Amino acid sequence: MLAASVLAIIVITTFKLTNNKENEAQTVEALKAKHAEFLKNSPFAKTRGLSKSERKDLGLPPNAYYEQMWELTMDPNTGRPMPERVLELQAQLREDRLAGRGVSGTTSTPWIDRGPNNQGGRTRGIMFDPNDVGNANPADDYTRVFAGGVSGGLWVNNDITSSSSSWTQLNVQANISVTTIISDPNNSNTFFIGSGESFTSGDAVGRGIWRSTDAGITWQNVLGGTTNTSGQFVNGFFYVNDIVARNNGGVTELYAAVSSAAYADAASGNFNGLNEMGLYKSVDNGNTWTRFAIQHTSGVFKNPCDIELDINNNIWFTTTGDSFGNPGGDIYRSTDGVTFSLITNIPGALRTELEPSQTSANIFWVAARVGNGADLFFTANAFSTVSPMPTEPNDADTGIPDTDFTRGQAFYDLVIEADQSDVLYVGGIDLFRTTDFGINWRQISKWSNNNNLAALQVPLVHADHHAIVFRPGSNGNQAAFGNDGGVFYGSNISSIVTSNSTTAIQARNKDYNTTHFYYGDINQVDIANGDDLVGGLQDNGTQISLNSNAGANAYVDPRTGDGAYTEISKNGDYLITSYTGETHIFSNFPSYNSGRYTIANNNRGSFINEAELDDNRHVLYTNSSSGGTNRISRYINVNIQSIMSASDLTNALLNARPTAFKINPHSTNGTPPTSTATLLVGLANGRLLKLTNADNVPVWSNIGFNGFVGSISDIEFGQNENEIFVTMFNYGVNSVWYTSNGGTSWQNKEGNLPDMPVKCILQNPLIPQEVIIGTELGVWATADITVASPVWVPVYNGMSDVTVIDLDLRATDNVILASTHGRGLFTGQFTATPLSINDNTINKNTLRIYPTVSNGNITISSTLNIGKVNLDVFSITGKKVYNTDIDLNGSSKSLKLNLSSGVYLVKFTKGTFTETKKIVIK
Repeated sequence: MLAASVLAIIVITTFKLTNNKENEAQTVEALKAKHAEFLKNSPFAKTRGLSKSERKDLGLPPNAYYEQMWELTMDPNTGRPMPERVLELQAQLREDRLAGRGVSGTTSTPWIDRGPNNQGGRTRGIMFDPNDVGNANPADDYTRVFAGGVSGGLWVNNDITSSSSSWTQLNVQANISVTTIISDPNNSNTFFIGSGESFTSGDAVGRGIWRSTDAGITWQNVLGGTTNTSGQFVNGFFYVNDIVARNNGGVTELYAAVSSAAYADAASGNFNGLNEMGLYKSVDNGNTWTRFAIQHTSGVFKNPCDIELDINNNIWFTTTGDSFGNPGGDIYRSTDGVTFSLITNIPGALRTELEPSQTSANIFWVAARVGNGADLFFTANAFSTVSPMPTEPNDADTGIPDTDFTRGQAFYDLVIEADQSDVLYVGGIDLFRTTDFGINWRQISKWSNNNNLAALQVPLVHADHHAIVFRPGSNGNQAAFGNDGGVFYGSNISSIVTSNSTTAIQARNKDYNTTHFYYGDINQVDIANGDDLVGGLQDNGTQISLNSNAGANAYVDPRTGDGAYTEISKNGDYLITSYTGETHIFSNFPSYNSGRYTIANNNRGSFINEAELDDNRHVLYTNSSSGGTNRISRYINVNIQSIMSASDLTNALLNARPTAFKINPHSTNGTPPTSTATLLVGLANGRLLKLTNADNVPVWSNIGFNGFVGSISDIEFGQNENEIFVTMFNYGVNSVWYTSNGGTSWQNKEGNLPDMPVKCILQNPLIPQEVIIGTELGVWATADITVASPVWVPVYNGMSDVTVIDLDLRATDNVILASTHGRGLFTGQFTATPLSINDNTINKNTLRIYPTVSNGNITISSTLNIGKVNLDVFSITGKKVYNTDIDLNGSSKSLKLNLSSGVYLVKFTKGTFTETKKIVIK
């Protein structure tokens, strides 16, 4: 991965935000005390140990990982995470690319996407391409689809009807949280996406609204970013629940539901976008926006949820609850787009989803979260009266209540859509359909074959549904579905009812790599026939690919649920998989379904629990803290169930819960090993502990530095047991530390690194001074960690700026496995040639345009990752007839020019560089 061929990496010295390291003026001790108090009073302290079912009963998101990360990444000075700093940095990186600076990675040796290529991640935004019409065969119309992962970016599939079709990522931001995507009814080449997922309380922070004027090739942020930060309020446009484009007599009116999400600050309260929430409108293509003065009596703007157009082109929108405790359930209507009237309210409702009939202006359906469940309502007179629907879907799964098809998750997975014939669909855990206004329901999907579901003859579709979009022209019989497992396509939905088809809805996730990994591992042996890759994911279990080839591969998930810590033994003969809490499972490898038994299954530890395998001695160490007790559990002989033994390790030095473990790999000396096992343990309060004789009677010591502030995210040994690297989760702290003498003294290696969480670290064994780290914005590297102030540069070409949680090394060939939270797994490789840091130089040979004679469909390529370039097209008379910005990242980009026949000049501009090329359109 890192070699002399690394081109165009610029020293980033200007990225330090003005508020970066605000706490440096304080004493370290005062800051550590402040951090400890914030952790003690964390709003999530009481919910940390709750099971998924207990969380649902309280109306909490089932996935507690983001609460876990909230605590670990908080700035010790403010008592909360500071994601707005990363958003600002990301914007700066894009701008620097515009100026010819900050180009990173290498076009010849980029990170390689390793999949899964058959598994997608959580998807809310889907759109059939409005330009995909007029094909020679009308059956081929509307087969091109755009879709977006909530933290995996925007993608396109050229033929979703084909089971072999694949997805290609579009160049917006690799990790942008796509929640909705629409087109302009008056200009089918203009698209808009809304970003940021408010329903999970800040899981996926967005950057407002983006626009493309060339049918999705290039994008511009037209509403978003942090405006300012004032105490507990982070002002900006972070969450867009919905966007609708209304054609008003040839004028496009855009309506956007801008929401907010709250994290309870450990001191008082922390709100993202609270001052900006409300319903917005734009009539100038998204260039400017105005907010409607729709407020509670307290003056707080109402929190919009869903926007719809009825068949008479009236605009409707609904509301959800907010951080002040104000309810949702309001339903508003406007006939002129100027004045909105409150039509009705669903009593006790929070999140409220509306669906208008496609046949009558008076018929509407409502799905609402009332209490912790989902209720359905109906009106046949435009809300003069509202009634509960006659019945609600009764899921066949015995684990889902008869009265709540969302299983306590209506705040999260709640979707309602009607086709053009008023056949109504709803989705929660599974999908349901009614043709008689709710008198009878038919279940049309199942999430598993668990419980009594095996006998149910319907398609197997991933759980947790967020989007249903009907294919235009299909009369509602074909649709794309977005859920926690990516994108699914229904090719003949009615056949599920008429003939019990089990294949009418199928996954369409080939190369749609938007999955959220926590941990990953690569088999150290058995590489002759390909790589064995494993990892634990959010809501997609433990994904396993055996003998995988270069590039993305298909994976299998033998366990389902939320996967977590994953480790293949160094000899490749057994596997440790993990699930939420202190749940760790042994199985043989590569036959991962044989020899399986549970090592631990306790409601202790973290939601995504920290663990470490000493596979020299077959000892597993886990975080087993609970309540006010900080504890490490040790499981000896995990590879032999009959003699496995468990014990708990506690000590006065263990004064906070563990957040990172690392066994000393240098203490092996023979088989079986004869030297003492040494375990390093990083804590949530920044303390670093050393346990010698860890597998017997441990001797505890504190080897950390008093200057460590924050929560330790990773610990790695270097060339020997005295060389140790430590990283911190937090904003606002020094994130990278190094010692060459076993902790006697420590050196701060922050250098010019921007203020963002650092999740993991890895040393190049071939060039020890070269080090890489996984961050909130991809992989960064330094060519020399030994200097007083290392220079860090982004090296995420091929992967881009997505969160990297885990880095693993295969020692035999120095292959690196990077586990990302939003873009799956990637591999790279360390080499013996030093990382180069050179200026980016664009020359006359950098850009190419072909074919030079065409019907307007051209391709532009670049030999370098040079970022965004301005492209102008002039007629032969010198009149500018087309303009766009196009991102060039070392690959080809297609462009369609709808111009008359003739000779044209195409001018490229980037900074001071310009180049003009001639083309002919027939």
